[in-house]
Amino acid sequence: MAEGGKKSTSDVRVVICGGGIIGVSIAYYLAEKGVAATIIERRSVACAASGRAGGFLAKNWCDHNELGHLARKSFEMHKELAEKFGASKIDYRLLDTFQVDSLEGFHSDSDSGKPDWIDGCVTSVATLGNTSTTAQVHPYKLTHAMLEEAQKKGVKLIKGAVEGIKSTHDKRPKVQGVKIADQEEPIPCDIVVIAMGPWSHMASQWFARLPKVKGHRAHSIMVKPPTPFPAHACFIEHRLKNGITRSPEIYCRPDGEVYICGLGDDPELPDNPEDVKPDPETGEKLLGIVGEISTKLGQADIQRKSACFYPVSPDGTPLIGKITTAEGAYIATGHSCWGILNAPVTGAAMAELIVDGQASIVDLKEFSPKRFWEMGWY
Repeated sequence: MAEGGKKSTSDVRVVICGGGIIGVSIAYYLAEKGVAATIIERRSVACAASGRAGGFLAKNWCDHNELGHLARKSFEMHKELAEKFGASKIDYRLLDTFQVDSLEGFHSDSDSGKPDWIDGCVTSVATLGNTSTTAQVHPYKLTHAMLEEAQKKGVKLIKGAVEGIKSTHDKRPKVQGVKIADQEEPIPCDIVVIAMGPWSHMASQWFARLPKVKGHRAHSIMVKPPTPFPAHACFIEHRLKNGITRSPEIYCRPDGEVYICGLGDDPELPDNPEDVKPDPETGEKLLGIVGEISTKLGQADIQRKSACFYPVSPDGTPLIGKITTAEGAYIATGHSCWGILNAPVTGAAMAELIVDGQASIVDLKEFSPKRFWEMGWY
């Protein structure tokens, strides 16, 4: 193993705190390398953002920042996972993606360049991506498919609320176990991975100089028009008469449902994922906006309203790597709205880092938590 142990790969005890797509991806790729990790999840697998996100995948939309090489690799890995599990099982498919600009009260008779289902107050439509650069997956179904496969290789799932870490009292503590609420004895481990999405902020109490992530709430609704829409995604810039611009996103899914999200805000993150609720009025507001763009969407009934908090790091870049103030401690969180896209590459890179001592699939240097210390933030 990479850090501090003489144990063979199959004997090392890895505990992953968090049963979202990041934690499950790490367990999946560790299992591929012969390590059967234990996942601890407070509520249920993919119960938060990993089960409520849109699942949009873009190959080259992050090329302008540090995420570019992660996104490109992970986009291809999603294709490989779809081939392995079956695209229909995880609702994976390639998409055409559009930018739609609209103005409240505007009407145009021109249909030039518009998808057939867009018939409202649209001022312009542009192509943002095609089937070579954009795709979608159902994040809940993907997370469970990966977990199912990992469990065949010995990965265990434990329900419980993580409340601390047991470690030695050395100057650089060594991880010994994970403390679970209402359980007398910690779960013993040699390695712990913090992958609790926005709730990873709790780990800053357990490890010295660990940056805190925060949560940003995203709202979504699901509607089902009478007839299925094509394999399209749309990013809307809707300008109201008062000058305010709203930016909902529309993802047409293979099962005929349409996922609509937007109007995010920043309320306090609840301690328990079960307490995450949408703003009661936001669903109707979202439907009202997209209804001005598409008559069919505006006439559809809302099937479900939802909300989730996605994790954001202090500098907006994910935390992926070793927690160097403790031996045997790792973290993977802060992926913001690109968590579903970058989950496979994060899982594979973390598995390499844990087992081999370094990641070869992608360079993780830019994502190390210690970058904040080097900048003097912590």
